[in-house]
Amino acid sequence: MRLFLVLLVLIATVAAADRRALSVDVAGSWNGGAVPAPMAANPKSTLGFGPAIWLGARYGLSHHLEATATGFFETPTTMFHNGLTLRSGGSDFVGTLQHSTTRFGGLVGARYVFGLVWRVHVGLEVGLSQRLNTQLLMIDDRDPSAPVDYGLMLPNASQTQFAISPVLGLEWQAGDHFSFAVLPRAQILVGGALSWAVIVPLQFSWSWFL
Repeated sequence: MRLFLVLLVLIATVAAADRRALSVDVAGSWNGGAVPAPMAANPKSTLGFGPAIWLGARYGLSHHLEATATGFFETPTTMFHNGLTLRSGGSDFVGTLQHSTTRFGGLVGARYVFGLVWRVHVGLEVGLSQRLNTQLLMIDDRDPSAPVDYGLMLPNASQTQFAISPVLGLEWQAGDHFSFAVLPRAQILVGGALSWAVIVPLQFSWSWFL
């Protein structure tokens, strides 16, 4: 009976703390998605993978509803777009485009959270994504045994897109003020060439109760 009463007190304490809780989130993730080829004569994307860093904050509007704000930065990754026709200076060049790409941005949204020690998150975030492509190099590899650099002086290219990101994940409330979570999410990127990303962040959070 005493154990049952203790559990009731603990459950009540956890439930009451959700409302007006301010949480700071730090996460690392592994991202995969479609990377559009810059300066391509026809739309073309290549699947790319790489790590990213996430920083965010959440505020408990009620016992189950949280408002969220998140920023992310993907580390630079080298991409190769094979079989590409690149358009530069009014001329077309066929081959492989090599470049370095990175992406960063910010999102705001809301999540419905239910559970006590183990919590399920279901939410939606929207925001902006900025992709920066640098060190562009176009290679004539129609003869695979003797690839040749076209010698084009290609400028850096950037792309701003609107991001829509559903979230579904699981959080473990390990202590009164801290938790760990796995929060997989998708991103649909709209604007210019339509693209997408799938992200699996591992997150640590620290909370204050206001």
